[in-house]
Amino acid sequence: MKNNITRSDLNKVVDYLKLKDPVLTQSLNVKKFEKKWSNWLGVKYSVFVNSGSSANLLSMTVIRQLFGYGEIILPSFTWVSDISSAIQNNFDLKFVDINLRNLCMNENNIIKSINSKTKAVFITYAQGFNGLTNSLLKELKNRKIPLIEDVCESHGAKFKSKKLGSYGLISNFSFYYAHHMTTIEGGMAGGRIML
Repeated sequence: MKNNITRSDLNKVVDYLKLKDPVLTQSLNVKKFEKKWSNWLGVKYSVFVNSGSSANLLSMTVIRQLFGYGEIILPSFTWVSDISSAIQNNFDLKFVDINLRNLCMNENNIIKSINSKTKAVFITYAQGFNGLTNSLLKELKNRKIPLIEDVCESHGAKFKSKKLGSYGLISNFSFYYAHHMTTIEGGMAGGRIML
């Protein structure tokens, strides 16, 4: 992969740092980015954070605040930040095996794993693969189980005509340097509720 930070990008950073009093965190540019991101993704709210890991932690904290303690259903193939964010919020973890064709949780295993203690399904889209199905979305809606989407590696990927990250209650993105869209560091949590 060619360097994804261009000379033009670097020049803009240098010019900004030369300002008399540059705001280095949470400036007006961040608010503009959050709004543009929400519009691009097709969600009502987005909040920029320091990393995708922090977006995951924010999501799990919101789930705990809204729905209380219980179980989170997670894929057996995921990132440590998905797991640790649930552990930090004192959730019990229920791991579901993946489908080897899309590296996402097997739909039937998700549905079988849902019980009265389930507080959310935390799906991970690895390398742009989509694991959503109409029947899974319908089942979660009927059971009133929120979907949390880890879209850190799948910006712009779609299910049907909508972008991944626009289906769940909350979605998480990473802008780490090695990802296909970067702010060098940073992440975004977005969704239908204000975080």
